[in-house]
Order: sequence, then C-alpha cells, then structure tokens
Amino acid sequence: MLEKINWQRDNLGNYLYMYSLTLYLIVNFAAGTTLSKTLGLGTMVVLLRLSQLATLIVFLKIIFLDKHKFNTLLAFIAGAGFLLVACKQARELEPLFMFVFMVGAYNINFKEILDKYILVILTMFLLTYVATLIGLVPNNVIWRANGGPIRAGLGLSTSSDMAAHSFYLMLAYALVHNFSLKRQQIGFLGLIAVLIFALTNSRLDGILMALLLLCLYFRRQVFQFMRFIGKKGVTLFVVLYALGDLALTYCFDVNNRFYALLDTFLSHRLLFGKIAFEKYPLRFLGQYIYQNGNGDPRGYVKYYFIDSAFVQAWIMFGILFFIFMMCVLCFLIFKAYKHMYYGLILAVILIVISMAINHHFWNISYNVILLATLAKMPRYESD
Repeated sequence: MLEKINWQRDNLGNYLYMYSLTLYLIVNFAAGTTLSKTLGLGTMVVLLRLSQLATLIVFLKIIFLDKHKFNTLLAFIAGAGFLLVACKQARELEPLFMFVFMVGAYNINFKEILDKYILVILTMFLLTYVATLIGLVPNNVIWRANGGPIRAGLGLSTSSDMAAHSFYLMLAYALVHNFSLKRQQIGFLGLIAVLIFALTNSRLDGILMALLLLCLYFRRQVFQFMRFIGKKGVTLFVVLYALGDLALTYCFDVNNRFYALLDTFLSHRLLFGKIAFEKYPLRFLGQYIYQNGNGDPRGYVKYYFIDSAFVQAWIMFGILFFIFMMCVLCFLIFKAYKHMYYGLILAVILIVISMAINHHFWNISYNVILLATLAKMPRYESD
C-alpha cells in the first residue's frame, strides 16, 4: 500500500513538472516574439504571471512531493532566497525561474525533458512563422548599416533571437541522440543552418551552428579528446574561458587596432561590455542596468545591450551570482563525466562558448541543458 502511494506521488510530481515546463516554455517563447506589438505591453504582464504560476507549481512540487531531506529543502529555499535578492536587484527573474526548474527536475529522465523541449519549441516556431505569414504577428526586419543585407526575425523580437533559438534547438536534437546522427541527418541540419543564416544574417550564431555540425560529423574524435583531457581539463577550459571573456572586455581599448577589429567581428559586444564596466560599480548582489535591444516594443530608441552572459552575470547580478553560475557549470561537467554522458559534456562546452556572445543562458526556452543538473541521466551505449 505504501509503495503504491509513493508511486502515485512520484507520478503526480512528474506530471505536474512536465505540465509546468510545457506552460513555461510556451509563455517564455511567446514573450520573445513581437506579440506585444500586436496586443500591447499588457500582454507581457499576463505572460509574466503565467511564468510565475508555472514556477510556483514546480516550487510546491519540490516542497511537498519530492523526497528531499529537510536539510536539502533548507538549502533549496536558501538558494532561492539568494537568487530572489540578486534577481530583484537586476530586475530580471529568469535565473530564479531556471533554478526552480533545475531543482524540480530531480529524478526526472532528462531525455523526457529534451523531448518535451523539442516538441514545444518546434511547434511554437512553426506557429509563430505561420502567424507572421498571415500578418497576425509582425516580422521585425532589421537593415544592416551601409546597405548591408536584410535581417528578418520571422516573428521573434530580433533576428539574432531567431538564430539563437535555432542553435539551441539543433543542440537539443543532437543531445537527444548523444550526438550520434547519420550523415543524412547532419546534412539536413546543415541545410537548416544555411537557411537560418540566409534569413537572419546572424554571423556569430551561424558560426556556432557550423561548430555544432563539425562536432556531429567528427563525433568519435571529439568524444575521444574529451576522455583524454578529462573532467579537470574541461572544467579548466570553462573557467579560463569565462575569466578570459571578462578580462578581454575589461581591457578593451577602442584605439587599439586588434581590439577594434575583434570588436567589429563581435558586433561591438566588447564595446558595450566595456561601457558596463566603466559606468557601473561591481557589487556582490547585482544592480539594475537599463538595456534596449532592437526588439524593444516601444519602437526605436538608442541601442545598448550586454550580450555576453559572463559580463551580465558579473555586472548585473553580482560577484556571488557569477560564482554560483560557474559552480553550476562545473557540477554539470562532473556529473556528466560520472555517467559517461559525453554528449552532455560537449553540449556544455558549446553553450559556454556561446555565452561570450549570447545572453540566453538562463532562459529555459533557449537553454534547456541546465535542467540536467539534478535530472536522471539517460543511458546510451558506450563508444
């Protein structure tokens, strides 16, 4: 009788989590579209409340349905409290929502989470595209300076968001198969990458997709290299890469030719990051920084945005938050090595590389990989 009750309790917890994840993915994706231009800014408030509802359901599931020890629950509540303070300082709640969903994924098969993510995001992609074609959702078109090519968002706030979504979706698909795809499948993903680049002209995200395709094609060699360098080698790379991005941004000199060329290649990400370093003091628990990307629903205002997830964490959310973020990445690497889940290790590396140019690290509708932190690891045949 007791076993039956525990089984029903586990099933209810899993059902509530997957339902809440589906709701959150839909709402979070919709918030990143031009829907607000059609329905008004009040729509964003409704979407935020729905995100909070989904997160609250998972929070209650953790407290009342998951079989955590009392000390574990205290640690979870303390962690949520810390993130709440940091997020309120930065006026950005996505890291807090991500943390709740990370803990809520405890003992849920990560492959099921990936399958749900792919289904929901792909469906939202198609619905948004159709809505754009029939005129329900505006297509945010951006013109490159000096007569450059047109960049289309196809219903998303910016063309860069469209390209980033495509990269993360392709990465999730690769991870479901542990990066073991046939050449025909890799070729099909390559065609999609070319199409996305042609539509969005997002150079840096195009490079990320090309890197992903190379990893898929040379999977065996890449996995062998990761076995060779081990968890300490990968962890060292992640830490040095993060600190290197911060150092490069901090030391940026607009009058230096090398920096100027690199900044142009990175679409002025170094410049905007340097402005943040000069304008805002370093804090332990973060601060609010007004930012405006091309997708601002109020129309065109002066552009300023910090794209680097590392710089955002360091300046916006504070030193303690940055340390927390790095600990999460290192924990995920060690866990993946423990379960010999080399596809996850490679996914973490690719996401870390993207963090220097991409701010979507804490957004679940982009980056679902963090939900593997406490989830049950799927089993794959060893190579």
